[in-house]
Amino acid sequence: MPKFITLQQGSGGKEGYGVDLPLEHDLEQPIVLDATKLRACHPMFLIRLRLFLDWHIAAGHEVTLRAPSDPAVAQHLADMGVGRGLTADVAGGLPEPSGSPEAMFGVRRLTTPENVEDASADATEVLHQQAPALAAWGDPVYMAVSELCGNALQHGRDALGAYVAADRIEGERRQFRLAIADLGIGIPEHIRHRHPDWRDDTAAITRALVRGVSGTGDDYRGNGFAEVLDVALDRLLIRSRSSVSIDIRSAKGWVIVDLVDGRQSVGPGRSPQSRRGTWITYVVETV
Repeated sequence: MPKFITLQQGSGGKEGYGVDLPLEHDLEQPIVLDATKLRACHPMFLIRLRLFLDWHIAAGHEVTLRAPSDPAVAQHLADMGVGRGLTADVAGGLPEPSGSPEAMFGVRRLTTPENVEDASADATEVLHQQAPALAAWGDPVYMAVSELCGNALQHGRDALGAYVAADRIEGERRQFRLAIADLGIGIPEHIRHRHPDWRDDTAAITRALVRGVSGTGDDYRGNGFAEVLDVALDRLLIRSRSSVSIDIRSAKGWVIVDLVDGRQSVGPGRSPQSRRGTWITYVVETV
């Protein structure tokens, strides 16, 4: 009997974690990921969707995606790279990418430092070309992709590498939503290589935001998160009607960083679910 995983209309919305996509070797096969009802798609959800397909393919499993029945949603998934490089059998009826400018920065898998630098530059270029109102955030976005994806590759140590995707939302308040994920050892475990007494995962992530805190013991490391936050805060001093929210989830930890009016607040998320690897969403909002 096939293993059916059914996505509902809102499974891909909100923060991108609306449905469980299990990465388990003992799932029944073939695996059918039924997205026919799917509507809204946060970039973090799109990463999780593509990573689910890649992981099961790498595990030698038979997996198929059933495309959304709404043609516009199916086209959005295709334009955002969910089916890029997959066989027609796996992609399950997704159309060819249309080249639409609405697909701001589709899902990419990064496996080398060169991939990270290319993605950083491309994300900044797309921001300048397609979202002039957000173009001033080019440098902070470059830093976010470069540092956070670089950390994922250097410390994550997972064969699938890191994934990145971004989109924008137009309206009274414009948003740029960047998502980054990997299936590596996770921030808490990495930090505990150097600080074994930091047992609480949320506290370990919070401490990882502090300049100089590293899991490597290298005096020149440990500034990635701090640099990302500093550059964003500097930009907020100029763009006073903007804000940044960074959502970080790893193992049983969940931390939310809000940058508003040049000030930084850090707090725990609600009832964190244990997650393999590291999952980061970086959202810029401006009028």
